Amino acid sequence: MASTALVTGASSGIGKEFAKQLASRNILPVLASRNVEKLNGLKAEIEAEFGISAEVIPIDLSVPGSAGTLYEECETRGLDIDILINNAGVGMFGASMDQDPRTIEGMLTLNIVSLTTLSSRFAARMKEKGRGHILNVGSFAGNQPTPYFASYAASKRYVHDFSLALRRELKHTGVRVTCLVPGFVSTSFDANAGIGNPAYLKLSSRGSLPPAAVAKIGLRAMFKGKARVTAGIANKVLVFVVALIPSRPKAAIIHAGMGWIIR
Repeated sequence: MASTALVTGASSGIGKEFAKQLASRNILPVLASRNVEKLNGLKAEIEAEFGISAEVIPIDLSVPGSAGTLYEECETRGLDIDILINNAGVGMFGASMDQDPRTIEGMLTLNIVSLTTLSSRFAARMKEKGRGHILNVGSFAGNQPTPYFASYAASKRYVHDFSLALRRELKHTGVRVTCLVPGFVSTSFDANAGIGNPAYLKLSSRGSLPPAAVAKIGLRAMFKGKARVTAGIANKVLVFVVALIPSRPKAAIIHAGMGWIIR
């Protein structure tokens, strides 16, 4: 019997690649995102290319309570989720005091609350079966305090620490939790975060990995049962270097570096 994987944020970017690569492994993908038109297009693409059915669940995980709704919908449809990929997430760029509080709340609901709810509820079901995988997508920004990405970076630090803690709680249960840490990826993240600085966008574009490559790295680490994986050699080197610098100096250095983006 084929396994079933729930992928949030599946309509584009890394999430779309997760879904396609899972389908190529004969794993039934359950596609969750706000954009029903893109989800239906991906469903058709997967079914035509891989000859495996895909489920579509349109949902906005930035809305309070939506993660519980998604879990219940999977239950109602009889979908026995073996793999959970918490990929849905969004960033916000700019001075924290200038950002719309409601938009911040929506981002934190999506990046933290929904991820936590889905991880906890599906982990309980996986524990009952004695098997399962959870892959949570963090960010390189979560490795340090990041001025002008303050809330986003902090939310991704939460993803990292929550994932490692949950992994320990599930030790000896057959359920494995992995945190994927991407750096720059060729997606619509910069545009969605409100970054318009041409020099930054050029830097981001040059340093970006293709979504397919990042998804492949994440899935390989997940199936190997690894705790954490950083996508890209350059990012791995940066993680090592950044870890050597205390938090306060890191914040000052990043503040100075990020200042040119908002000028």
